[in-house]
Amino acid sequence: MTDDIVIVSGLDFDGVAARVIRALKEDGRTSLANALAPALTAAVAAFGHSGAVVVPVPTSRAAYRRRGYRVPETVAARAGIPVARLLRLTRRTADQRGLDRDGRRRNVAGSMRASRAQGLRVLLLDDVVTTGATLAEAARALREGGAEVVGAVTIAATGRRFAHSVHPPDTTRFHA
Repeated sequence: MTDDIVIVSGLDFDGVAARVIRALKEDGRTSLANALAPALTAAVAAFGHSGAVVVPVPTSRAAYRRRGYRVPETVAARAGIPVARLLRLTRRTADQRGLDRDGRRRNVAGSMRASRAQGLRVLLLDDVVTTGATLAEAARALREGGAEVVGAVTIAATGRRFAHSVHPPDTTRFHA
């Protein structure tokens, strides 16, 4: 089943916000999660789906080994947002950087599976949305696992995918 999914992002992935997120992701500066927590809190609050279980997009094993933490979950923890790991990766995927929209979609297609999701209302969580391919795959896996996906929140959204500001309460939709 395919549906439009509303994404609410706390920040534009540009300027200072992009530098802070990159430092958190690439330089291990986990204290910066504190600075990003308000943006995620605002995105979740603007979404307005209380009672939905927040489900993070899984981090690859390679990224976890390199960093030692999961970026979306680290920021969620600093924001006081509980998450449930209901998704797991079923195969390795290539790094999404440098791939176009179709390449990203093909790269992640069929790469996730949900468990313990039957009957739950879920709100997806990721750090940055570029094309929506990863969120679309996560939504597919959760729906296949019996969940109702009510939308997605991200810390930031790139201008590459979204031409307008997506600061809460503005939203954008992608076709999942």
